[in-house]
Amino acid sequence: MVKNAICILLALSFFTISAFAQDREAKEIPNLISAVKSASPGDYIVLPSGRRYVLTNEEIQIVNGSFNFEDLSSLPAVSRDDGTEIITISEAHKAFVYPDGQSIHILRTSISFSAYLEHYIEAKYHIGHFVDIYGEAQISSIIEPGAKVFRAYVEFQPISDGVNMVLMVSVTAYHYKGESFRRRYYPTNGWSWGNVTGNYTPVGEPRRVEFDF
Repeated sequence: MVKNAICILLALSFFTISAFAQDREAKEIPNLISAVKSASPGDYIVLPSGRRYVLTNEEIQIVNGSFNFEDLSSLPAVSRDDGTEIITISEAHKAFVYPDGQSIHILRTSISFSAYLEHYIEAKYHIGHFVDIYGEAQISSIIEPGAKVFRAYVEFQPISDGVNMVLMVSVTAYHYKGESFRRRYYPTNGWSWGNVTGNYTPVGEPRRVEFDF
């Protein structure tokens, strides 16, 4: 009995020392993608407001391209009465998943947006082109920047021509690398570099973007 108690005390002491060591080793890193790539969970970025933004393992995986966005089942989630599920991917990235198949990802830092755009959206979808007023093909629609703070949201909207249904991805970013813009992406299978053919219209009701999560 005494021996077991001693073992428990030693285990608790080791846990306390380990936790203290991990906390003590956490370090400040620059607000750069290259720094986040080599960071460890618990490292932090000091924001302009002076607040510490603490990095999680998921964020580091996302920046390194190893995070699986197809399976969010293990992440913290809150369910609403209407069936909407709010999934926390990181402090800067949340997903609102709706019962009708739509979803909106909201991102609050340029690093989280860059990683999501590069390692998931642009890796899985083709960017869609549109014709501007001068008859030239463009990939971005410049928009009014609004408040002087970075924000981005990515909407996944099913569209259909009455027979076929595909997922259209709409990206809206404010103050990202000096620009505020909208872009659209489409699936690669059966589509020619994002050029939509046929009369496709959105399926379901439009959703309100909830920036202040």
